[in-house]
Amino acid sequence: MDYKTLTRSLYLKQHKRISKNKKTFNRIYGIYSDQNYNLGDDWFRDKIALDAGCGNFGALTVRLSKLNCKKIYACDLGKKWISPMKKSLIERGINLNNVKMDPGNILKLNYKKNYFDFVAVNGVLPHLKNKNEIKKGFAEGAKVCKKGGYYFTSFGVSGGLVQSVILPAVRKHYQSNKDFKKFIDNLNFKEIDKIIKFITQVSKKNKGPNINYNFLKSMLSEDFCVFLHNHIQAPYWLTNECSEEFIVSMYKKNGFSNIKRIKKFVNRTDVRKFFAPLHYERESQISKILYGQGYMQFIAKKG
Repeated sequence: MDYKTLTRSLYLKQHKRISKNKKTFNRIYGIYSDQNYNLGDDWFRDKIALDAGCGNFGALTVRLSKLNCKKIYACDLGKKWISPMKKSLIERGINLNNVKMDPGNILKLNYKKNYFDFVAVNGVLPHLKNKNEIKKGFAEGAKVCKKGGYYFTSFGVSGGLVQSVILPAVRKHYQSNKDFKKFIDNLNFKEIDKIIKFITQVSKKNKGPNINYNFLKSMLSEDFCVFLHNHIQAPYWLTNECSEEFIVSMYKKNGFSNIKRIKKFVNRTDVRKFFAPLHYERESQISKILYGQGYMQFIAKKG
């Protein structure tokens, strides 16, 4: 199985879990509010948009529909994602007549040049094999965006202790240790709950410190399990290579101006809520230590 097919297969499973979990879906859906693009409440009305690398739970596609786009094109590798995508959209009251779902590849988009008012390539490019593929995939999204249209890209955290040291070590261990791989692959909230109960019971039995079971349980979630899968299972995770300078240079090379880096506070309910402020205030010393240049999301206008 090539790396692109494997990546799509992994995310098919992850996205099915997200779609079933209302809290997780709503958290991701909330990220894609118009505040994320700063284009004005009515800018999307009657526009034609592309969600390239849409996945199969469709949070961004749902948001674009709610923002009153006239037509939304959604594409991803293969066809297995289309049926669960349709189910997710129907469950959320989206008119399928306004959404066209196509098999597609970010490295070769089969759409007309200068066609879309808005193009989104969200979290796809860092999972390509190398920087040359990232440049090529970025250029494909740029190509189908019309002049005067906007191009939104999201890459993830670039640099820092977490992404440059901790997670690469975890991913390496995942690839080399069968027991750890099995643990991660089968991880769900029920399994986490068993671990929490085990910890609290052993501590109590041995007259150790009182561990608050309910507090620990509230700090973890199904969303957290998907987060671990997202950051550990994928064959390639090149966010460290996607610095602000590199991303801005791609925008400029492909004819974009008014390039803006997006800053948005993400509300979380599990243990990550303690780190969300550090993602937002990325100029603080501790933020730079943990997250380097921070989370990379950009929007720009095609000239």
